[in-house]
Amino acid sequence: MNVIIPVTDLNKDKSKLSKGFHNTDNVCVYNSINNSYEWLKTKEISNSEDNLSLALKRKGIYTVITSHMPYLALRLFKESGIIVYKSKSKNIEKNISLFLNSELEPFTPQIQFSNSSCSSSCSSASSCSTDCC
Repeated sequence: MNVIIPVTDLNKDKSKLSKGFHNTDNVCVYNSINNSYEWLKTKEISNSEDNLSLALKRKGIYTVITSHMPYLALRLFKESGIIVYKSKSKNIEKNISLFLNSELEPFTPQIQFSNSSCSSSCSSASSCSTDCC
C-alpha cells in the first residue's frame, strides 16, 4: 500500500508535514510493502490539480495523511475511493506508525469543520458574520 503525505520541503524539513497539499509542492510517498519513503515534487505525480485523485490512483496511492483538507477536495478524494486520514503529528514517521497501528481517524467533514479557521459570530438574528482565512 502506498500512502501520500504533503511535506514542507524535500531537503531541510522533509520529515515535517505541510499544512495540506495547497501549501506545498512537495510530498512523501510511503510504501508499506517494503517500508520505504520517496520524496517527490507534486508535479511528478500530476501536473494538473484537477486530476490529482486520478493521478494518485494511477500510481497506486489510495491513502492520504494530512493535517488540513478543504471540504471539496475531501469530497473528491472520497468519491474517487481515496481514504484521507487526519494526522496527529507534524512528523511523517510518527504518523506512519500511527497509521500502521490503526490509530489515525479518517478525515470527515465534521473533523474538517471543527478544525477550520472559519468562525461565525451572531450577536443578533439579523447580524451574523463569518470570518474565514
